[in-house]
Amino acid sequence: MKKIRLLTLLVLGLLIGGTAYAQNRVSGVVKSSEDGQPLAGVVVQIKGTNIGALTGADGAYTINNASVANSTLVFSFAGMARQEIPVAGKTTINVTMQPDALQTEAVTVTALGGRKQNRALGYATTTVQGDELARTNTVSPANALQGKVAGVQIASGGSGGITTAPTVTIRGSKSLNKNNSPIYVIDGIIMEYEQQAAGNNFRNTDATMYGNQLKNLNPDDYESITVLKGAAATSLYGARGANGAIVITTKGGKIRKGIGVEVNYTHEWGSIYDFATPLQNEYMMGAPGNGYEGGVIEGQDYTRNGYTASSFGPSVASLNGRPLYQFYKYYEPDGIDNPLEPVTINPDSWKAFYQNTQYDNVSVALTGGSEKATFRLSYGYMDGDGNMPNNSFSRHSINFNTNGKINDVFSTNLSVQYSNSDTKNPNSTIGGAWGSVTAMLVGGYYANRNTDLQWYKDHYVDPVTRKTYGTASLSTVNSRLNELYDYNTNRNEQTLITQLGLSAQFTDWLDANVSLSYNNWQIFSETKNAGYLAQGKYAISGSTSGSYDGIAQLHSNNRFIDDNLELDIRLLAEIYGNTRSTSYSKSTNGGLITPGLFSFSNSKNAITIGAGETGYTQRNNMTVGLAGVINLSWKDQVYLEVTGRNDWLSTLLYPTWLPYGQDNYSVFYPSVNASWVFSDTFQIDPSILSFGKLRASWAQVGKGTDPYATANGGGGYTVSSIFGPQNTNILSASPNFSTLPNFDLKPELQTSIEFGADLRFLNGRLGVDVAYYKTNTRNQILSLAAVTESGVSSQLINAGNIQNQGWEIQLDATPIRTRTVNWTISANWARNRGKIKELHPEIDYYAISTYSWDGSSGLQVTAFENGPFGVVTAGNGYSYMNPTAIYNNANDPNDPNNGKKMLYIAGMADSNKNAVGAPTNLAYYYVSAGSIQGYYGDEASYWGGAKNTTTILGHVEPNFTYGINTSVQVNLPNNSGSFDFYAQIDGRSGGSVIQPIKANYIDPMGGTEQTLYGRDAEHGGVARVNYKGETVYNGIIPDAVFSNIGGGSTKVTSFTTGQEVDLNGLTFAQAVEAGHIQPVLASTWYYYNGGNAEDQVSKGTYMALREITLGYNFPEKWIKHVGLQSARLSFTARNLCYIINKMNGGANPDSFISNNALTPYDYSTTPFMRNFSFSLNLRF
Repeated sequence: MKKIRLLTLLVLGLLIGGTAYAQNRVSGVVKSSEDGQPLAGVVVQIKGTNIGALTGADGAYTINNASVANSTLVFSFAGMARQEIPVAGKTTINVTMQPDALQTEAVTVTALGGRKQNRALGYATTTVQGDELARTNTVSPANALQGKVAGVQIASGGSGGITTAPTVTIRGSKSLNKNNSPIYVIDGIIMEYEQQAAGNNFRNTDATMYGNQLKNLNPDDYESITVLKGAAATSLYGARGANGAIVITTKGGKIRKGIGVEVNYTHEWGSIYDFATPLQNEYMMGAPGNGYEGGVIEGQDYTRNGYTASSFGPSVASLNGRPLYQFYKYYEPDGIDNPLEPVTINPDSWKAFYQNTQYDNVSVALTGGSEKATFRLSYGYMDGDGNMPNNSFSRHSINFNTNGKINDVFSTNLSVQYSNSDTKNPNSTIGGAWGSVTAMLVGGYYANRNTDLQWYKDHYVDPVTRKTYGTASLSTVNSRLNELYDYNTNRNEQTLITQLGLSAQFTDWLDANVSLSYNNWQIFSETKNAGYLAQGKYAISGSTSGSYDGIAQLHSNNRFIDDNLELDIRLLAEIYGNTRSTSYSKSTNGGLITPGLFSFSNSKNAITIGAGETGYTQRNNMTVGLAGVINLSWKDQVYLEVTGRNDWLSTLLYPTWLPYGQDNYSVFYPSVNASWVFSDTFQIDPSILSFGKLRASWAQVGKGTDPYATANGGGGYTVSSIFGPQNTNILSASPNFSTLPNFDLKPELQTSIEFGADLRFLNGRLGVDVAYYKTNTRNQILSLAAVTESGVSSQLINAGNIQNQGWEIQLDATPIRTRTVNWTISANWARNRGKIKELHPEIDYYAISTYSWDGSSGLQVTAFENGPFGVVTAGNGYSYMNPTAIYNNANDPNDPNNGKKMLYIAGMADSNKNAVGAPTNLAYYYVSAGSIQGYYGDEASYWGGAKNTTTILGHVEPNFTYGINTSVQVNLPNNSGSFDFYAQIDGRSGGSVIQPIKANYIDPMGGTEQTLYGRDAEHGGVARVNYKGETVYNGIIPDAVFSNIGGGSTKVTSFTTGQEVDLNGLTFAQAVEAGHIQPVLASTWYYYNGGNAEDQVSKGTYMALREITLGYNFPEKWIKHVGLQSARLSFTARNLCYIINKMNGGANPDSFISNNALTPYDYSTTPFMRNFSFSLNLRF
């Protein structure tokens, strides 16, 4: 009802009309050649001046100027070809504009609010229009860019939550330990965008759980998104632009008759269709290597005492319906086991820890204006549920912007954006109540394959006392269910973004403008733990933060030499920074007296007042910048732009108590870019080459460091809070004796070059855009461990030179273009190669991030000097692919066994022996490099670093990324509307992904589909003799050579003779053929060999069918009678399937735990899910 009342009020606004004001000197009407309708908002300008007018709602314009008679009028409009018409004394000039098939006259939003024609750009950019963004129905606009922009990599963030912020990296990572995300600019305002820093590979952050400010804004307000890729494009942003920029332009008011109303409604639902890594559905509960080799072991305890989480028991098919105790149903209040029932596998049991998603999004916008002023007011509401139980997100957003003329000189603009959002129980990437890793472990590790988790969902607590049942392994299942439903965290966010601008047109060649903006972000969180699990808890916390930006510009534009030479100059001054950020928290102490009563007065113990209740976040910083931009163009064919900006960074200014600080806080960023439209110069036949442009650029841009770094670490002091009277907090500084001071910290400096070409053929039917770039980032600000002799543990230094170079290709084709059918195809491809050119004289490598679930594998992402960026390494104690752990017959280089892995005998997996006293079930381990080095003291090293400690397993960068999309529009006969179809495929080739959970936990428990190999003849199992003397087909013969080089045993009692034999030098197959051993039992093999580092690293290759959309545009003759100008109904399906997936075990490629490209950890946590939506768009 609320939505209906709101819509009714908005439609009443149709009664309000716009006005138009005009005087005539030269006048006319501008229409579209496509439908003959008037075009409103066409820019009509006297060439070489800033004098002009906009067409009104009826397409009419007037220009009143004494010198107009001898001038040329320039008509320009988005999507239409620009026209130039000499006045030649005429007083009426009517124009019909043609579609711009080449889009060469299109204007691109550049840095700091600048706008340039595409033909004038000397660097690569990509713009995605608002209708394409709205079609994806994603909370974060970054997700909408996936696969659409060459050189932009996007990962989901790991938890798969409705609010999770994705990783966005443009042209590779440029920093080893900082945020590599581009900045997000909305109408000139920089947004707060947290992206997890390197090293934090297994910790939740606001980015992976709650997302960032972008989720609080309404995507229906977006007009377009422009991606500025290189330093030449972003240098005017100064220190903020080193990682690129994503510039969002929102919709504004339009000149029109009356007030326009736009209504958008979308309903989306998501369907979870597969576990994060495919599970097997054939074998039931049973411990590995215990003799389950074809049937149930008689006398085995299948009641509560016999429970195991492993799934290496008999196959369900072999039971032939034999009833057994349902051992997973033993947490009944009376403690009595359930009666005998047939055993079944529960393929979708894991879904008890997930739910299908749904959300609704509605927005209403009012638009209007005249030549004097325009405005747009919108309201949006979204409400949805995520894929974890009890997870939801809702948002209210209001956006208002207006532009108006004060008089002939001054004009002003104002924008206000307010949002209020609530997030309940966000998805996290690790354990905890809503941890997706927890859900995965419970669904695929703690519970075997015939455990009915849905049954537990309905019986996890006593219905009266709400106490959790269970004391054994499955108590973990119950505890997680208890957390999901009885432990709740709610977070409210309020965002207020305001911007006020004033512009002045002093003459036809000189103008100026000033803009001020402020971004305020307030957070309040409330946690309620009912107390049925542990002690219970009630807590609140919150924070307030803000950022500001002020820019003043003076702009001049002139033409000389018969209007052939254009000179455009901009001078800018800017000041921006973050304001004081405060935070607070309060929590009960020791639990709740009465479970379920959430009040601080219900705290078991007294609540401590003081440092635990309020806090202060050290994030104040300020940057002051001055910049200048000179643009030259010759005959609108050759363009040259030169920019220079100097920033003064407070983060590199040493405190007054550190007089030795060098204060390297002044940074200068120059850039130059040029383009040449040679097709115009040589007047090439457009049927052959419609448009041809060459471009080149060079630029430098810098980056500071975190606030207070020059004190904390750089200066050897620690800045912290102390509490004064009335619980106020005050910044204090104290000596930090564990850090070696650095009084000469310098800013990071990035130097970039770029060359490219934009070519269009066959009257614009075929186009290709190619770019090559190389970027070097020097003076990385790193914290390193100091040598023991120095007496300190760490030091902050400038180090390194990271180089990124690569190619980007964008292809566009229009195979069919008729009045009835228009078919377009677009493809993009990108390849980036990062390299650590140098680090520091004191170090050869730098650990970027480390896998730290339980410290079992020593996996980390490392930077080696002279090596590729982001090398995946493993401690040699956990790796068997180190060159020293590979068999190599030094006496025979042609030995066919050279290059094989090496094995040794780990011992008996059980106590069973055959008639000659030989073990029936042996376990084996691969020989690791660590065991060899420990035995021989090897001095091998890799890339000059990490001596005797690591093995190189791969690197995180993909070989290339790509995206392909196609669209078809069909106009139906008899003006019956039109259909349109859109489809997109995207993917990547290569790049290492670390998958520790699957290899360490799920595979050794027999739960994955991958562990079916070798369990029976149907799945490739070879013959072996079991403990009963029966021949069974559940053996595996590893492709490896026995070796005692690392000190492991290779001696065994022969399976046929009972004599001791040494298998050293024999392959496993040769030892089996000789009768000394038999094939290893499949379950024993998986259990003992699951944690090898190499099994935890896979290729990240995939190809995804990302999106399909089918839409129908209603004809005007059907809708005009109800006051509609346009109506569109569409259906969209996203994330439909993976056409190619080379992740180990078929795991979900979108399951990265971190939203940082430097930490490619896949904890197999995000289930496979498809999203479907219906959308309705109405314009009155």
